Amino acid sequence: MSLTDKVFAAEGRWLMGKVAPRKLLDSIGSHLRAVAPGREEELVAAIGSRAEELAKGDQDMLVDGPAKGMLATCSVVLAGYEILLPEFDGDERRTILFLQHIFGEAYRRSIEVVIEALTKGDTPLDTVAKAMEKSSAMYGSYFRFDFERPDDDTFEMGVTRCFFHDFFARHDAPLVTTVLCAWDANWMQALDPGVTGLRSERTSLLSLGDDACRFRVVRTDDPLAAQEDVLAERFAGPAQGG
Repeated sequence: MSLTDKVFAAEGRWLMGKVAPRKLLDSIGSHLRAVAPGREEELVAAIGSRAEELAKGDQDMLVDGPAKGMLATCSVVLAGYEILLPEFDGDERRTILFLQHIFGEAYRRSIEVVIEALTKGDTPLDTVAKAMEKSSAMYGSYFRFDFERPDDDTFEMGVTRCFFHDFFARHDAPLVTTVLCAWDANWMQALDPGVTGLRSERTSLLSLGDDACRFRVVRTDDPLAAQEDVLAERFAGPAQGG
């Protein structure tokens, strides 16, 4: 492991092990004012307690420092889902959408700032591609990433092994993984085609039953080019009548 990889791995452990769980709990508490007014502290405390129980039961997933951080974050998300499900009258989809919104919103501005900085130069696609490859070290050895440059105008990233997906799958809650997937929508949406000359695509997700998570960033001269996101199309969109 290179020095750069070690630095990113340490950052991943700190971000997902210390910052994300606390930030997520605080954000859940703020949003509960509309869901369970007057019970915010009670529910947040219950989520925190349940998260500790969950983390203790999955110590076998701790292959390295980043995994320890990811376990802490996943435990809060799953605990939040379990504790809040009754507040949404047992509606699994609405509970997950609520948590998707909270998790995605928590880091939106910071991601926008990073993407803005990465795309200011003359070769934004090259810069974004290099940054994504380097930052993959934040996720440690558990993840399996594939990076491709099929042509000068395209960057592709695939994930064939994901800590988040495996954690929720072992708890029979694979769709709750999409709460973590909501984070990626931040950098995807920040790639405004009219400003960056780039558009993003997310065409498959492990959390939705696909064999891999697939992302693509492509050059475009269309300032109104639409971003494509399978999460929005297949899960986060309006419920389908049955």
